[in-house]
Amino acid sequence: MIIEKAYAKVNLFLNVLDKRKDGYHNLEMLNVKIDLFDTLEFKLIDCPETVIIKSNDLFLSNQENVVIQVARYMCRTYDIKSGLEIKIDKRIPFGAGLGGNSADSAAVIKGINKLFELNLSQKEMQRIGLMYGADIPYCLTDKAAIVTGIGEVIEEIDLDFSNYHLMLINPREYISTKEVFEKADKEKLEVFDFNEVRKFINENDIDSLKEKLFNSLECIVEKNFSVISRFKQTLVNELGDKGLVMTGSGSSFIKLIDKKKDFSRFINAFKGKYLIKINDIL
Repeated sequence: MIIEKAYAKVNLFLNVLDKRKDGYHNLEMLNVKIDLFDTLEFKLIDCPETVIIKSNDLFLSNQENVVIQVARYMCRTYDIKSGLEIKIDKRIPFGAGLGGNSADSAAVIKGINKLFELNLSQKEMQRIGLMYGADIPYCLTDKAAIVTGIGEVIEEIDLDFSNYHLMLINPREYISTKEVFEKADKEKLEVFDFNEVRKFINENDIDSLKEKLFNSLECIVEKNFSVISRFKQTLVNELGDKGLVMTGSGSSFIKLIDKKKDFSRFINAFKGKYLIKINDIL
């Protein structure tokens, strides 16, 4: 039996540059992982050439999702005849901009690689991941990274977040990534000069980096989903806008916070309405 953790990823920065002819978008991202994760358990079953997913999540229990598609591809491509059961304890919220499905798919690739001793390199695993989603290659890394192209160009970086937590605030609302990008394609998106972000990354200047957190999709989501517009305004009123940004295509917002500061008043006031977690950055 093999156990893999699938860590949530967040975007501290996301530029959506343009749409390619193949339907993907060119991106500039600064991604980090946080200590919120799903747990995947892999074991052999006495049912040859069969892959089964069991989960506490209804979407993953549906046997036609991207996670099981990745598992079936791995078994088919590497001529795995054994039956396989993957049990997923889901903790990353669905449709929240945290890369949950991509993280689970990456964990499936790593888990099958280990269980069947395929000895695949990270680049080989990332090549497989890219076939099923642009976020999966990054989810196969363990560090913060600058991610460009459609998600396949990954530049691992060292950033010292030891003095910071990341507050995750989710409004318990589902936002469709497909719908957000469809709306974004009809408008001219704002982009920010990523060279400024690189400068602060190179200097490991987290406090200045907080001033540059950005997401091209945030204005689109605000404009088209009134519940998110109201949610963001509440966060700005309560927490201020410094270090606050939407991650992915929403619905979650994140805020870089100093470990010494106390946010218990906000948490206690809104924990019944929102999902709020104080996370470490890995």
